[in-house]
Amino acid sequence: MGMQTKAIKNKMKSVENIGKITKAMEMISVSKMKKSIEKRNGSLLFATESFALLENLAKQKELSHPYLEQGKGKKILMVVITSNKGLCGGYNINVSKEVTKFKEKNPGTEIEIIAIGRQSQKIATRNKLKLIASFDEFSSYYTSKEVRTILHFIFDKFKSGEYKEVRVAYTKFISSISYQAEIKKFIPFPVEKIDKIREDKTPEKRKINLSLYTLEPNEQEVLNTVVPAVLMTILFQYLLEGLASEHSSRVTAMKNASDNAQELGEELKINFNRARQAAITQEIAEIVGGSSALS
Repeated sequence: MGMQTKAIKNKMKSVENIGKITKAMEMISVSKMKKSIEKRNGSLLFATESFALLENLAKQKELSHPYLEQGKGKKILMVVITSNKGLCGGYNINVSKEVTKFKEKNPGTEIEIIAIGRQSQKIATRNKLKLIASFDEFSSYYTSKEVRTILHFIFDKFKSGEYKEVRVAYTKFISSISYQAEIKKFIPFPVEKIDKIREDKTPEKRKINLSLYTLEPNEQEVLNTVVPAVLMTILFQYLLEGLASEHSSRVTAMKNASDNAQELGEELKINFNRARQAAITQEIAEIVGGSSALS
């Protein structure tokens, strides 16, 4: 019985230490989550108005741009955005499931992966997709230079003529407890869906028309400048959406782990008390039995 109580006591100590670690990780994730959500919300308005500008230029002016048209190739280039680390619940698994579904819906189509985050490399391997580039040494909240590096790589690959389109697999942030993995078309950018992206759909906002403005030197040159800039904004927004979703998922995962550690600790404490009580009862029984034998 002594060995049993000692084993339970060691388990209690281990569970207590795990609970402390997960609680600390939860608090760190809460801080990172707040910062990532703040950055995501801060860039959302700029991204929304950038979408509106591109919509007006592409639809109201008889203009064209290679990044608004399907490529001549047959392959699909997919940018997969995940985390570098684990312990974030179903965040990475949900992205993996979406990639798998997309592959199944496009049988016979060659899909190549640009991985952002170490977990994306595992997704490519798991789905037997060719990995052509991996970006996993970036800063915690991404910089414009880092986003531009990814974007230029995407542009160079698309210009090669091997691909018909570029897709982005990421996790859309909805709230601190809600996020959804999605795969969105990136190039050619679906201008007809921009109005669905914009959150402010008041009649006043929908009536904005660039025909009221004079664009210099001309509309086509403005479009040539605007399209890459807007695509960079979109990619940056996708990265921030994924970052906010990752930290929110990790907060939930660590909170659940801390709660489970507490419940397990309480259960072990009950078992420890039972084992100790059983050991005491056995000792008393042995003493009584020995006393009876002597008498």
